[in-house]
Amino acid sequence: MRRVVRLAPAALLAVAVSLTACSTGSPSGEGGTASGTTAYPRLSRPCPAPAARPPAVTVAQLNRVVAGLDLPLWQAGDIGASARLPDGRLVWVFGDTVRAPDVQPRIVANSMLVTAGLCTSQVEVAGRGAVIPDRSDGVVHWPMSVAVVPRGGEASLVVISARIRRGVGGLDFTYLGSTATVFRLPAGGAPTAAYQLDITPDSPETTQVNWGSAMTVHDGWIYVYGTRLPSRTAFGRALYVARAPADDARDRGTWRFWDGRAWVADADRAAVVLPAEGGVSQTLSVDVLDSHFVVVSKRDGDLGSTVYAWHAPGPTGPWTAIRGVHAAFQDPDGNLRYAPLAHPGIRLADGRLLISISRNTTDFGRLLAQPRLGRPVFAEIHRP
Repeated sequence: MRRVVRLAPAALLAVAVSLTACSTGSPSGEGGTASGTTAYPRLSRPCPAPAARPPAVTVAQLNRVVAGLDLPLWQAGDIGASARLPDGRLVWVFGDTVRAPDVQPRIVANSMLVTAGLCTSQVEVAGRGAVIPDRSDGVVHWPMSVAVVPRGGEASLVVISARIRRGVGGLDFTYLGSTATVFRLPAGGAPTAAYQLDITPDSPETTQVNWGSAMTVHDGWIYVYGTRLPSRTAFGRALYVARAPADDARDRGTWRFWDGRAWVADADRAAVVLPAEGGVSQTLSVDVLDSHFVVVSKRDGDLGSTVYAWHAPGPTGPWTAIRGVHAAFQDPDGNLRYAPLAHPGIRLADGRLLISISRNTTDFGRLLAQPRLGRPVFAEIHRP
């Protein structure tokens, strides 16, 4: 990372307008009506905030709910990072998303769901495109992490996405940098884009730090984690960390990077907090649980076969690794499992830690015909 690049006011306005433009377009198709208003973005159905602490659930219950979903704007999607909104609802952000055959475009680069208990609502934007629109040159946004960030007396939803230039094949893509999109949170409504900041400039360099691979908020700070592949032959990724005051993170001058001894202003001095050998995936999760920072990822990177949790007393370590569950990257049928993420906002009845594992297939036609192959699956691990 070299510097935070601020978008020009016109660019910020374009993002906001593209997501909030008014229209009298057709309803989402879920139950035949859209909630509340025809202004965009909108929720496909109202999901009232829970009145009390949500009950504990089981992994089996959650997987049955996911398997039974039939949403026009979300038939499948990977990543599925989550955050609990101030009113108790949960927001979920996904990468490449398959929609119903009668919805165009059939695939978008990202999507968002809002849930409350068993109620699931799709976030619909004007034109039924991606919630974070593609760039004018075709570069798309793949969400990596999400967090609710308090600022003054209000809170915003921050989604950090990877800017991706697609290639010819489904697995052919180039990571260019990361972007933060900040959403307002209207009471009971759909998250609404307010502004967008590029965290890093465009660069095809394969060994750059992917800032925003994970993010968490704790004790007045936003901690932004980055992953880096040290060489083309490496499997695991090294982990780095930066922080900024939660109420002033838009100001690049407030960002500090851990250099192994102290928080410094120079991003080039950022030091590894978890080494690449036996290291993490490109996208992971970091949460604060019982005053400990907890990393959840595959060990040995995306191609690894086992989910691990690492815990530490602070954001920089030292880290203690705990073996989690088996999740082979690819099975003989070409089905993929990758990018495990923790979801501490959902309480399990047995007290363990809920995780999701992204799924996909190497056969694109099969995915379109059987989109459930591309839905995350829930599992659980020991809670550090």
